[in-house]
Amino acid sequence: MTDSHPDVLSPRDEARLELSSRARTVAEGAAALVPIAIDPEPGSSITTAAELLVRAEELLTAAVIAERERGLSPERIKELAGHRYWARAVLDWAEEGRRNRSGLPAPALAKSLDEWAAARETADAARPVTDGLDATRFPGSAPYEAYQRDRVQGPHAALAEALKERGEAWEALNELTEDDDDGNGEDHPVNLRVVASCRQLASAYRELASADPAFAYEYLDEAVSFDRTADRFAKEGPFA
Repeated sequence: MTDSHPDVLSPRDEARLELSSRARTVAEGAAALVPIAIDPEPGSSITTAAELLVRAEELLTAAVIAERERGLSPERIKELAGHRYWARAVLDWAEEGRRNRSGLPAPALAKSLDEWAAARETADAARPVTDGLDATRFPGSAPYEAYQRDRVQGPHAALAEALKERGEAWEALNELTEDDDDGNGEDHPVNLRVVASCRQLASAYRELASADPAFAYEYLDEAVSFDRTADRFAKEGPFA
């Protein structure tokens, strides 16, 4: 990480910072339960522990994303993290720009994590977070990372438009009633819009699979899903 490229980090680095930040939150929350409070508010320990479980789930999601950014396969992730639909978490991360969710620029977050970790006895370096980042170890990679991010801006913009249109088409579909069935079935204007929006989304995800091959598995899975939805509505209409 250099002064000339302070905010151009690889998605892998951003995912590492996201994981580190979530781990700090969990650690601080767990530490708060260690002291025994005198005459605590009834139920406060349960509330704190329940909140900690939520933070732990967020940590697990961050770990999944960080491992996916490192190239771990979706199949292996399911084996290690449980057979749930992790693809959606990965897609959300991608659609949000593959940057840490702390609200801080990556260098500022890394510095704060360095300071937090260095204050613990387990840290064996002054910058235990920053020194592990690709941007620190391979500073010459910044222009490449900037190019890679620029490369997917267009496809992600197209995806955002497709998602917006799909949402509007779905709202129109949900407003239909049986009284709106004019006998056109699959040729009903709203149905045609739903089919077109699903086709558009499938195309956008396929374009992303080509432009951003790291998550090709997730993008193509979404493309297939929307193609199937389009096929179903094209065949059965909106009132099936």
